[in-house]
Amino acid sequence: MEKTLQEFIQALNEERFKDAHEVMEHQWKEYKKTNHPITKLLKGYINGATAFELIKRGNIDGAKRLWSVYEKYLPLMSSDIEEYELFKQANDILQNLKESRL
Repeated sequence: MEKTLQEFIQALNEERFKDAHEVMEHQWKEYKKTNHPITKLLKGYINGATAFELIKRGNIDGAKRLWSVYEKYLPLMSSDIEEYELFKQANDILQNLKESRL
């Protein structure tokens, strides 16, 4: 998970939102097989990154819908999950992007 989150964060910082989506989606598919507790949180992060890809493509309404999915799952991020600090860092980046673009 650590490597995935680091790659996700790097892709967000470089505004490679589609790549961020892909990195996290791969991890989500693995966790989904085991019903891991953070599966839905990962789904939220996928949608958060994709919202900004849609903005790049001019689809603001679609971006807003996906952002609401991100926000729906965000409460699942708690300080007791694995790699919390990296999840928090990714959230900070996404929240800053929201403030400037959405």
